[in-house]
Amino acid sequence: MKRRCMMLLVCFAMFTMLTGQMVYAEGPAVPILLYHNIAESYDPAMRVLHCTPAEFEEHMTALQTDGYTTITFQQYYDYVTNGAPLPPKPIIVCFDDGYTSNYTYAFPILKRLGMQATIFAITGRMGATDTDYPHFTWEQAREMEESGVIDIESHTNLHLNLEELDVSTAVYELRISYYMLAQELGKTPLVLAYPYGLRSAETAQLATEAGFAVQCLVGDSGVNRKEDGLTALRRLSVSGGMRGQDVLDMIADNMAQ
Repeated sequence: MKRRCMMLLVCFAMFTMLTGQMVYAEGPAVPILLYHNIAESYDPAMRVLHCTPAEFEEHMTALQTDGYTTITFQQYYDYVTNGAPLPPKPIIVCFDDGYTSNYTYAFPILKRLGMQATIFAITGRMGATDTDYPHFTWEQAREMEESGVIDIESHTNLHLNLEELDVSTAVYELRISYYMLAQELGKTPLVLAYPYGLRSAETAQLATEAGFAVQCLVGDSGVNRKEDGLTALRRLSVSGGMRGQDVLDMIADNMAQ
């Protein structure tokens, strides 16, 4: 009996090493990587918000080489709610804000590599150029959405801190964003990324009532498991200056938590 138990433990350890992922009774842990702007150059003091196209491609190539498969939030939702299968090493890649650089740089890189990502757009700033970094247009959003490479979801309408708003304003921020995505992209929005990653029990309820079944924080710690539910997903920020191996190490460190 002891011999058989030992053999089972050895087999499990070998499987974990081969797949490179922590496995739990409830299924795989799913990391979510968060990016913002992509720029040919940037102020190193602002690297938490930027990376170069070359850095982004290196990160994506490292994920592929290490056996990760990008999935959508819809796939993760189906996994949590219906037990739909996921690939052996699933990962979600996403961007906040909806900058034009996501269309110019990230979209073609992802398309070339056969990978997917989600962009959380600020619907009230679509096509805006009077901001620190320009935002892509609805036409560009439709092109990305129709490609199957990019899923466009909500980062609210004006990127206001929902916790500081009165209820009626918070409801408007959520529902007008949901409506604009549905109207302009012909889809049923699924996911909300909270501005600044901030949420309360009340804003979570308002977001659910607005139609967002999946809700994302920032956190910068931990990964996501089925038992955690869908309304407080953790995301790991990727900074400029990180190499591909740095991203893999960050994921591994958080998998072990």
